[in-house]
Amino acid sequence: MTRRERWMWPALLGLLTAAALWFGWIGFIASDDALYHAGAMRWLEVGPSPGADHWSTRFPLILSFAAILRLAGDGFAAFATTALLWYFALIVVAGGLAARIGGVCAGWIAAILIATMPVIVSHASTVSCDLAEAFFLLAGVWLLAGSTGGLARGVAAGMGFGLAILCRETAGLALAGLGPLFLIGRPIDRRLLIAAGVGLGLVIGGEMLFQYALIGDPLHRYALAFHHDAHIDRAANMEGNFLLHPVIDPVLVLLVNDDFGLLFWLVPVALMAGAVRGLPPASRRLMLVLSAMATANFLLVAVMYGKLVLNPRYFTLPAITAAIMLALWLARSRPALRLVAIGGLVGTNLLLAGLGNAHPRWGMEAMVRAAAAHPDEPVYAPADDVARAWLPLRFAGLTNARPAPAPPGAWLVTATPPADAPVAMRYPSPPTRVGAIVETLGLAPLVPGGIARRLFHPSPEQYLLRAPGAVTPPSRPAPPRSPA
Repeated sequence: MTRRERWMWPALLGLLTAAALWFGWIGFIASDDALYHAGAMRWLEVGPSPGADHWSTRFPLILSFAAILRLAGDGFAAFATTALLWYFALIVVAGGLAARIGGVCAGWIAAILIATMPVIVSHASTVSCDLAEAFFLLAGVWLLAGSTGGLARGVAAGMGFGLAILCRETAGLALAGLGPLFLIGRPIDRRLLIAAGVGLGLVIGGEMLFQYALIGDPLHRYALAFHHDAHIDRAANMEGNFLLHPVIDPVLVLLVNDDFGLLFWLVPVALMAGAVRGLPPASRRLMLVLSAMATANFLLVAVMYGKLVLNPRYFTLPAITAAIMLALWLARSRPALRLVAIGGLVGTNLLLAGLGNAHPRWGMEAMVRAAAAHPDEPVYAPADDVARAWLPLRFAGLTNARPAPAPPGAWLVTATPPADAPVAMRYPSPPTRVGAIVETLGLAPLVPGGIARRLFHPSPEQYLLRAPGAVTPPSRPAPPRSPA
């Protein structure tokens, strides 16, 4: 690598990472992240906790979140710091693994593709288990296949896989890819795979002992995990997906979804161009193990269509593997082709990340703003918004939010104001990042109506008004008549 490349690649990665975070930043969404916060706070307030729900048993994430809360204080800064910690850790381990397989240039390219990938960026500002799970899976692959010997490395790899499962049980689907490798005895020695099984057992068994010591039930986390969703609605699969038939829907998720962009369209091109051809034995071993686990991950999620929603985040490992394959190809391509391909992939990633709604709980946010503007009066809003806003209200020191229905004359935040009610304040939804750029350039009038609503007002506008209606005394039943 030339002296110019030594500073060019880190500078490019830093610039594009900052751009990806700006385009894709969401922050607190009052969903799983609120549940992770509750689990982390339980550790800080009462000590070791077995987990009260499915989310609070994800101990690698919960404990790292608790540590950040202890250091940074209880606030949204701790949320962002925890999410960014796992985002940067994943970029480092993925880039390092790619460099180990295909050289330094491939490592930098893979890091850039992964750092800007929408399915990764969408979790870079929101506390979630996806990035931590992927980090431990990749670390396990590196330890397992990065050397031909050393049973200690196999044990350490298995412990990494075990930590991935503690982040989310679906990580075990990827480990099924090691089964065929064990049967054929290549390219990983069976003794090393057995050592990995020992490491996996140490982590999983240790967690069971922890649960048994606290509550007497070693299977506590698994009881919570397998019963937290009693029913999967196929309609949930339609969120962000283009689906035609269960047989091909998993493939369509990879090809036609804004979380992956052009990634999986170019993988066949990279393979036909010889992306993995001519790799040295150590690199080929790493790539084979990673590909086996990614393939098993994809196939088992596809087979479990009725049990798991076809959410793109379940395909994070296949996406990372695809990015590494593209990096192997581009690292050996002509500079002009490399520049065009990276530019197209990253540009598409940033565009798609910037088209997402950065304020998915806009009703909740508007209610918090209204409560802050009128701290001395109750402000009513839909019960779901008030419940989700518990943390923002607490962090802001507000106690005046109330669930609707509102009594006549009280402040009400609603997306559907009555036609005859005077509106005191409007809260239009902020535009998407791409929408904000279009507005800044003065191009908004040129955008068609349907697209304009999606770009500039992705969430329904909220209104603050005085609740209409008059107080009506309750009707009383007529007294019974006396018989004539």
